[in-house]
Amino acid sequence: MDENFFYAEEDGLELPIVGSWAKQKYRIVYEYNELFSSGMKKYWDKRVYIDLYSGAGKAKIEKSNQVLYSSPLLSLKVPVPYDQYVFCDKNIKFIDALEKRVNSEFKNSNVNFVIGDCNEKVDNIISFLPTPGYNNKILTFCFVDPFALIVKFNTIKKLSERFVDFLVLLAFGMDGKRNIQYYLKDNNTRIDDFLGSNEWRKKWSKAESEGVNLVKFLADEFTEKMVSLNYKSEAINNFISIRSDEKNLPLYYLGFYSRSSRGYDFWKKVRKRNEHPDLFE
Repeated sequence: MDENFFYAEEDGLELPIVGSWAKQKYRIVYEYNELFSSGMKKYWDKRVYIDLYSGAGKAKIEKSNQVLYSSPLLSLKVPVPYDQYVFCDKNIKFIDALEKRVNSEFKNSNVNFVIGDCNEKVDNIISFLPTPGYNNKILTFCFVDPFALIVKFNTIKKLSERFVDFLVLLAFGMDGKRNIQYYLKDNNTRIDDFLGSNEWRKKWSKAESEGVNLVKFLADEFTEKMVSLNYKSEAINNFISIRSDEKNLPLYYLGFYSRSSRGYDFWKKVRKRNEHPDLFE
């Protein structure tokens, strides 16, 4: 795909600053959306896209003049658009800019905007989803793109009560590995909330003594929790690594979770184009 497809023009609206590695992330999200939105159309009556940390729709690469389309606008740019969109962000300036960009470039799309922390607004997000029925099968794809381990498992669990596939940014390199000494403290609940359990500390103590890598441990723990929600075990060790351009260090991982083998067929195609060796350094 022509890389110019992902570049956007400045329009005077809010522009979050992102690292240059965001280009790979946005390309992966677009490639999956393109396969999912078209490939599932004939099997479902309606397809919905949710972005829990939507940002402003465009972002600027740090230390450059390059502006990228980010996940919400890229999801609207697919050849076979979704029937409905729900974009959530707690930053009012981001949501305001995103709404203006949607109205300018995609004014005929069915888009809903939610202002607030997705963990607190999950019921509001769900309220925008079409009501499923015998003659109205609804399939949703949810992109979870937090800058740290701030999404709560209970939020994912609540959304998963519908037919929802998830693509989750697992900020283990950026957040989990960097801050593990704080999270190990009993009064810190960040990873507890992320995994929906406080049992991980005992398990990590044993795993660490056996030489298990922290990133691998957290990825496996989160994936086990997703499998407990009846997501397919194909999610295990099925991640894409996103690395920094400067030192080629792993920053975070994209984990895909579906209850459908067809979803994994799509994901495998995207992963094959983007996979990186030494995932769990």
